[in-house]
Amino acid sequence: MDFSRFAISTDVRLRRVSGYLASLLPAAAIYLSAHVHVLDRTPLAVSFVLIGAVARTFGRGPSTLAPLLTALCFNYVVALPAYGWALSAEGLSETAIILLLGFAIAYLFQGQQLAELNLRAANRALLDKTNALIQAQQGSKSAAWSFDTTTRKTSWYEGGSELFGRSLAELTAMGSPIIFIAEEDQPKVAAAAAHTAKTGQPFQVEFRALWPNGEIRWLEACGAPQSSNPSVWLGVTTDITNRKTAELALLRSEKLSAASRLASSVSHEINNPLAAITNLVYLAKSKASEDERHAYLEKAEREIARITYITSQSLRFHRQQSAPVEMDVAETLREVVQFYEPRLLAANINVRFEVHQAPKLLCHAGEIRQVFGNLIQNCLEAMPKGARIRLRVRPCTNWQTSAHGVRITIANTGNGMSAQTRKRIYEPFFTTKDGTNTGLGLWVTAGIIARHEGSIHVWSSTHPERSGTAFSLVFPLQSAVLTPAPNSGAQVSLRGLGL
Repeated sequence: MDFSRFAISTDVRLRRVSGYLASLLPAAAIYLSAHVHVLDRTPLAVSFVLIGAVARTFGRGPSTLAPLLTALCFNYVVALPAYGWALSAEGLSETAIILLLGFAIAYLFQGQQLAELNLRAANRALLDKTNALIQAQQGSKSAAWSFDTTTRKTSWYEGGSELFGRSLAELTAMGSPIIFIAEEDQPKVAAAAAHTAKTGQPFQVEFRALWPNGEIRWLEACGAPQSSNPSVWLGVTTDITNRKTAELALLRSEKLSAASRLASSVSHEINNPLAAITNLVYLAKSKASEDERHAYLEKAEREIARITYITSQSLRFHRQQSAPVEMDVAETLREVVQFYEPRLLAANINVRFEVHQAPKLLCHAGEIRQVFGNLIQNCLEAMPKGARIRLRVRPCTNWQTSAHGVRITIANTGNGMSAQTRKRIYEPFFTTKDGTNTGLGLWVTAGIIARHEGSIHVWSSTHPERSGTAFSLVFPLQSAVLTPAPNSGAQVSLRGLGL
């Protein structure tokens, strides 16, 4: 048995009975006014006050009955010198006027009650939404903020998580948490803020922040200018440390997998020249003439040089620079292709290079080399024998920002990809290949390109007569993420920014 429902229905019944009993009070006030000398001059004053009180307290039914009973009581008690119904024109008109005034008073007070009920409902709904927002912020480890570009002041909304390891009240009093952002990440935050201020597009950036206990946490800030008031930005900052930790674990996994593939490829490539050297040394030690031994040793020397080249290329893939350097994109792409040259020759794959005055790129060379390696290897795995690879490097300009960059196109005449496959190629662990492939190659590739503020696009066709795939990579020559910036400039451009 649902006792709560029974309790609610009983409360409703009691309130309804109380309302109809209260509707008798204005009529009783008429009778009281007729017998109290102080009230006989204004017999309706108390009744009208009570009608308003009944209407405001008990609603439509009692507020309708109260004026009717009041008018009838006035007609019976006051209209004639003795008790009785006043049915004359004058008596009926007075009764009608009292009835209309009573209904008018009831209507006004009932409307006030309805407005108060609506206001309470609105306040309750607002409170529920506020509590839901607070719970959502706490559950997602985020905090909502508003940033006024005019006053350069950030305000944090109630109930958000204590990001930066400090209370939101403390952050609001400071005006900006910029001093807690890692110095290395300030330039890219400044670039994202400047882009939003210039274009009005949404603001989104990931950065590291230093907690009071010395812990470094990853945060992501997202926001956008208001459409009605672009000088005010609204957004939310979220703690994404757990997500970043998971991403780093996946990156380490892919690096180990790539190192395994590299070791396998290197061992295969070195085995052939080692076998040739062994044979040449054996022939040189045998009963051969001086000229023959000299020729054998020269061939062995060439094979040793080939091994040296293979190992040096392997080191280029493995070595990671801690700081960005200027890199010749075309030359690096050629080196990657040369590393895969034995497999290309074995598959009878023709490679065509097109270089159009490509400028040098400021980047992490090891990461860009890894990008090229992933895409070339994908080409090899998706192409039949006798297919073609076309590589093109040329300068380009971003038509939105007028920033100069370099475009790299890696196209092949392989089997192509379906539309469903193209939608998922950048998802971690997604792969169409059997065996030990981790499905992280293109996911890592997209992440590296994003960190360099570049972009990647793919076109593909499975049509039998024109099947193939083309990847287009675009990198800015001077990335705000990689270009060092003076600390003072970063402080000025970011001061007050809600992150």
